[in-house]
Amino acid sequence: MTIKKTLASAIVLSSISITPVLANDWQGKTNDAWLDGKIETALMLNSELNNFTIDTDVKQSKVTLKGTVNSEIEKDLAGQIAENVDGVNSVDNQLKVDKNYSSKAEETGKKFSRTWHDISTTAGINIKYAANDDIEATSIDVDTKNGVVVLSGTVKSDTAHDLAIEIAKGFDHVNDVKDNLTVVN
Repeated sequence: MTIKKTLASAIVLSSISITPVLANDWQGKTNDAWLDGKIETALMLNSELNNFTIDTDVKQSKVTLKGTVNSEIEKDLAGQIAENVDGVNSVDNQLKVDKNYSSKAEETGKKFSRTWHDISTTAGINIKYAANDDIEATSIDVDTKNGVVVLSGTVKSDTAHDLAIEIAKGFDHVNDVKDNLTVVN
C-alpha cells in the first residue's frame, strides 16, 4: 500500500513539475489557453489591479487586453505584466481609462465592507456597554448604518448618557452618533 502511495505521489509530482516544460512545446489553442491562464493569474496576483475588469484574449501567443481601468498607470501596468509572461509574443493593450470607473465587483465589495463595519461596530458597542457597570446594556438599542450609530432607549443618569455617547464615538468607522437616549432617574 505504501509503495502504491509513493508511486502515485511521484507520478503526480513529476506531472506537475514537467507541465511547464511541456507547455513550451504546446501548439495552437492549447498553448494560447496556457498563456491566457498565466496572464490571468499574474493580473490577479497584482494588488494594484482589479483583474475582474480586464479581459484577456490570446491567439497565436498574441495577447489582447480589453476592459476598463481607472488610470493610465493601471493600463500600462496590465500591459507590462502581460508582456512579461514567458511565451507572449506581443500585447495589444486596448484597455480604456476612466478615472470614475467602478466595477460591480468593487461596488459589491464596498457595500459588503460597509455592512461588515456596521455590524461589527454595533456588536462592539453592545459588548462595551455590557462590560460597563455604569450602563444597562439591555436598556440601549444600538443601530449602525453607513457609519452612523443611532442610540435609543434609556439610561439612569447624565453620566451614563455621556459615557454611552463617548463609547459609541470611540469606534473605528463611526462617522456620527445620533442620540435618542432618554435619561430616567
